Amino acid sequence: MLQSGAIAGVIALIIAVRWRDLVLYAFDPHQAKACGLNTALLHYGLLSMIALTIVATLKAVGIVLSIALLIAPGAIAILLMRTFSSVMICSMVLSVAVCFSGTYLSFFLDSAPGPTIVVLFALLFIGVFIFSVCREKRVILS
Repeated sequence: MLQSGAIAGVIALIIAVRWRDLVLYAFDPHQAKACGLNTALLHYGLLSMIALTIVATLKAVGIVLSIALLIAPGAIAILLMRTFSSVMICSMVLSVAVCFSGTYLSFFLDSAPGPTIVVLFALLFIGVFIFSVCREKRVILS
């Protein structure tokens, strides 16, 4: 568990230090290269951070919950928010809230915490998806 925390800390530090470069590269690699950034380093750095994140989460929580924690919070936050920074903050808050809620709920349901968290993520995604489709229809009709 200490190893997973160390990996998370290093990745958070790298993201905090190189935030603007990483965002520029993620959305427009040609512009990043024109600005003089080392795009090869950014590309392989991002791939390395993703690989380290997967390794850390696999050791900490297992494969099913790892996949849910990597995909669901970002997908839900993209449906709710408009800017990239708000998507990042929303996905972190959602992850923490759903993990605590799933663990708490699993105690009362007498179920395993991992699958309960995955089901909560799925239900939340379905609800947010329906909400965003209805919101888009309202915007188009008005």
